[in-house]
Amino acid sequence: MSTSADKKKRIGWAVSILIPFIIAFIPVSGDFTESLKRFFMITLFMIMIIAFELFPLLVSAILLPSLYIVSGIVPAATAFGSWSNTTVWMVLGGLIFSTVLDECGLLKRIAYFVIRKCGGTYGGVVYGCFVIGILLNLVTFCYGWVIAGALIFGVCKAMDLKPSRESSLVCFAGTIGCTGSTVFLYYPSYYSMIETSLQEFVPEYSMGMFTTFLYNGCFIIWCLLTLFILMKVYKTKKMDGKLNRKIFDEKYEQLGKMSKKEKKAVAMIVLLFAWLFSSNFTGLPAAYGFMTIPYLMFVPGIEIGDKEIIGRINFSMIFLVAACLGIGVVGASVGFGDFLTNIAVPFLSGKSVLVVCISFMLFGMIANFFMTPLAMLGGLSIPFAQIAVSLGINPVVACMILVYACEMLFLPYESNGNLIMYEYGMMPMKDFIKQEGLKTLIMFVGFIVVMYPLWNLFGLM
Repeated sequence: MSTSADKKKRIGWAVSILIPFIIAFIPVSGDFTESLKRFFMITLFMIMIIAFELFPLLVSAILLPSLYIVSGIVPAATAFGSWSNTTVWMVLGGLIFSTVLDECGLLKRIAYFVIRKCGGTYGGVVYGCFVIGILLNLVTFCYGWVIAGALIFGVCKAMDLKPSRESSLVCFAGTIGCTGSTVFLYYPSYYSMIETSLQEFVPEYSMGMFTTFLYNGCFIIWCLLTLFILMKVYKTKKMDGKLNRKIFDEKYEQLGKMSKKEKKAVAMIVLLFAWLFSSNFTGLPAAYGFMTIPYLMFVPGIEIGDKEIIGRINFSMIFLVAACLGIGVVGASVGFGDFLTNIAVPFLSGKSVLVVCISFMLFGMIANFFMTPLAMLGGLSIPFAQIAVSLGINPVVACMILVYACEMLFLPYESNGNLIMYEYGMMPMKDFIKQEGLKTLIMFVGFIVVMYPLWNLFGLM
């Protein structure tokens, strides 16, 4: 008997094969070279494989660059060139860092502390989970989404919530706080990709710690507005009577006093922040902090982490990051940037800057259906910057819009953090789509009405 999972796989395989099959019949001409055609076929095929989860993630991440080599479009040095990029090793350091902080109990302490301070009501829990997400990202440099799902799920269980729109809203709040805040907080994975792309056009360009916040900080307001509207629509006040703040008081008290490991973890956070802030003065890359400091946690005398923690690291994510970076590297090698530029520039030439920005945003939103945020930034940041330069627009603007569009999504698979949270089973799909759809609409209107005028006012354009 066929199951829904089997049906999903059949649909996934059909779509994955059909798209490259159609591309295969597009004639080669001008900028659309044979190498570029193969690049599109392989990349879209593997993106669909990842989106429909047809292979284990590690297999997909290794197969993508391997197909680039086997197809003959680039040599191995180019296909696997992303492994020499510091981004891959920054992500590994960040994952180790966040996993150690989780294992020592510091992140759980932060979560329960926030919930208690928010009053213990249902509304307080919703806003508290949003704050938890942001705080987790602050202390883990935006790798908090890796473990946020488990913490938020624990909050739902503590409240005795069943899968419903009430539990969905709690999970949604935690997810937009954690995965969403990557569009305005210091996220090494995003920063490295964008900085590398922009240096193609502005060789000396270097992103500051607050660059994305300067551009996309309004996202916090859009999230709070979304939560406020949803709580009004859901009439959540009736939930307050079902909650007992003592639940969270007891859980916090069970943690006891802060352990030595937690205190050492705080010291490591401070040290990493100090490195990042001082990098502008020392000239040492921020990447070096993530490539060294997380490993100090295993040094004798500190020993916050152990070899068992290393076994819990999701190494598939490292390979995915490298594969996504590889899309950009290979795409640049086969002329994807020139191809997209030659299509977009004539269409956008003569249009207002606002129209160009909206076009960037819509393209990014559509791309999000087929690509993870890392794949979007890896494959599209250079073409976006190139189009902006061709139109006489600041290339940073194009990349910041691309980052912003990473959160304009509708389905769980479009973002790893959302997918992890969804897989805990507390978010019915219909509620997920409605919540994310409302947030995306507010983001779109908010950009036109508020953010774009502010960018002009502050001279960011």
